Amino acid sequence: MPERLSDLDPDVQTMLRDLMQDDYGPLLRTFLQDTDRRLCQLHDSLARKNWEAFRQAAHSFKGSCGNMGALALSKACQQAEEAAHNADAAAAAYICDLIDHLCLRIRPQLTRHS
Repeated sequence: MPERLSDLDPDVQTMLRDLMQDDYGPLLRTFLQDTDRRLCQLHDSLARKNWEAFRQAAHSFKGSCGNMGALALSKACQQAEEAAHNADAAAAAYICDLIDHLCLRIRPQLTRHS
């Protein structure tokens, strides 16, 4: 059974709050807006079976998630990249749903600590 990753790395969140100070709120808002945009890109490219666009959106989102310490979301984006590389529509759809779920789960955790 694969290990369950934490939604957020508390050390990364603490480091970002300490480093960004008053700019942490705008950083968080930008991340959340970017999250909405990336989800739209993932769904759109999946619907069109545009695997390169799906892979690029997943790759970019993975980097953003990693920077914010969103561990489980970053891992899911990596899996989305792999599904796109294999042009595996079933896996991509499953992972896209997982990414949606993780985004819904992480949003209140991020905003609670902003």
